[in-house]
Amino acid sequence: MFFRFILLVVSLMSFLCSFLVSSCDENCADKPVFTPSRLVVKFGDPASASCSVCQHACLGNKFEVESPVGDSTKNGTTVSWRVDRLTEWRISPICYYNDNTTNDNCCTYLPVTVYQPPDNVSISFVDLTGPMFEGHQYTLQCTVQHVAPVQNLTVTFYRGQTALGQRLSNNPVNKPVTEIFTLNITTSKEDDGAQFWCDAKLELGPEEPQLPPVVMSQNITAIVLYKPQLASSHPDPITVTEGKPLQLSCSAEGNPTPSYTWMLPSAHLSPLDGSVLTINSVTSSDEGQYICSVSNSVGTVTVKFNVVVQHENCADKPVFTPSRLVVKFGDPASASCSVCQHACLGNLFDVESPVGDKTTNGTTVSWRVDRLTEWRISPICYYNNDTTNDQCCTKLPITVYQPPDNVSISFVDLTGPMLKGHPYTLQCTVQHVAPAENLIVTFYRGQTVLGQQQSNNPVKKPVTEIFTLNITTSKEDDGALFWCEAKLELGPEGPQLPPVVMSQKITAIVQYGPHLEGSLHPDPITVTEGNPLQLNCSAVGNPSPSYTWKLPSNNPSTSKSSVLNINSVTSADKGLYTCSVGNYLGGVTVKFDVDVKGNNTVVIIGVIVAVVVLAVILGLIVYSSHYKHKTGNYNLKDVSVALSTLLPANCGVKSAA
Repeated sequence: MFFRFILLVVSLMSFLCSFLVSSCDENCADKPVFTPSRLVVKFGDPASASCSVCQHACLGNKFEVESPVGDSTKNGTTVSWRVDRLTEWRISPICYYNDNTTNDNCCTYLPVTVYQPPDNVSISFVDLTGPMFEGHQYTLQCTVQHVAPVQNLTVTFYRGQTALGQRLSNNPVNKPVTEIFTLNITTSKEDDGAQFWCDAKLELGPEEPQLPPVVMSQNITAIVLYKPQLASSHPDPITVTEGKPLQLSCSAEGNPTPSYTWMLPSAHLSPLDGSVLTINSVTSSDEGQYICSVSNSVGTVTVKFNVVVQHENCADKPVFTPSRLVVKFGDPASASCSVCQHACLGNLFDVESPVGDKTTNGTTVSWRVDRLTEWRISPICYYNNDTTNDQCCTKLPITVYQPPDNVSISFVDLTGPMLKGHPYTLQCTVQHVAPAENLIVTFYRGQTVLGQQQSNNPVKKPVTEIFTLNITTSKEDDGALFWCEAKLELGPEGPQLPPVVMSQKITAIVQYGPHLEGSLHPDPITVTEGNPLQLNCSAVGNPSPSYTWKLPSNNPSTSKSSVLNINSVTSADKGLYTCSVGNYLGGVTVKFDVDVKGNNTVVIIGVIVAVVVLAVILGLIVYSSHYKHKTGNYNLKDVSVALSTLLPANCGVKSAA
């Protein structure tokens, strides 16, 4: 019975000594020194370090390198540690010695970073099922698989060779994990055909390999649709001499490749469908306005060419001031014509117009109408050249406009809520507007432009025009406001503030499956026994998702909330928690691996109580032994020698003299 007590005391004292080593003093004067002071090791590779335990203070004391793996050898006060294949993810060898003078442990930890380069890095656009559109926002996603430690990982997104942004992880897990990084971009036409990719680099510090581990993703080619954009501008007006060639170009780039439609001054469509219109030899009948409409599925842009044909013998051509008029229907209009400088003197000259009044002062003719109610009108200023028997003339281009009576927006054939990822058509109806060819309609989502469109309707009188735009809905569209506006682009001669009429705003209802909110949780989640635990699997969805919890016992929980709370965890709470989030459009499952560790405070108190109790018991045993020694049964010296043999040397137990 006596020796059973002795062994119990020895084992508990050994535990207490090891506990003291693990909580030793790192700020002592003669501190152990590791060489190197930090290790960076690839998982599965060998690792080694040496520890110079002390300069003088540890001589004659116990010293060692403690590590759960590897072997150590001593040479004087230097301890060498080595492991042939490091397969522990969290390890910090301790070099220590016991100071007999102060009865303290002096120690140094060797920080070891065990790393694993990613198995694979991939890039994609989130929720993208077709081409992208210029001016829209999209999310790039870089997935890094099986990498450790993820907190040392830097992910960089690229467009070609241009870095777009970097992302870091705050995940504290040391073991390999799969981490997802995202970057929002707004596309432009320059992104069409661009190569997007990402790389993942482990930044391991100065002790890392000479070339830090970097893994690159594949390249993905962006397809961005954008409306036509003109390649060049032209003078206005374009003056050409009768009999000379005329070439008009409205070349544009766009995706899809745009098509071209020409409207001639006679208001007739041209059979030409190319970007360049050529007339080999112009005549007076070729004078007027040419309209080129450039279109693709994203939008339309219109180019207008005002062509003036001058006679070869018409050097002194009449000049209108202003050279072009823009007038609201029913408003007054006026212009003056300087007929000539000298060539028309003595000849017949005038301004011809179906409406309005004229007054003449020398070779200047003034024209005015109090209320312009003609939709198509072009007054002509001319004089007859009696010498050549020709007529020299100039037309005054007049645009008569009428802002829309009403603009409205709707979704075509929509009778209920929309679904995420499905195509829908927005329709903007512009009522009673003129001229339609000057109309630009812009579709909006909130304050974001979705697309612009123009009409190629040549009718000058007010018409009702319908414009449509196809969109593919996302979860961000739920609750978004869609609207459109109609603007008459009338050029520099138009009102300083172009006439704009906005539609009402309609709220989109988009239904979608659950999407988790917040950041990723650490895996596993470590919580100390007795502390509270909160698990959160909050998600957004439309309809609002429901929540079902499954506990480690594989039994369902009564909680229907997104948050599961345990006020005080015990060892029974350890295990896998599963949260299932769903609505009728889909579901997502979140798993939480919970590890419960013991409370060190309880352990320390228990050890102290146990030592005190055992000290009392030992005292009783010693007293009993002493009493029996007097009677000749036991020798106290033998007991003391046995104790000094069994107890750890660094605990300072001495044999009785």
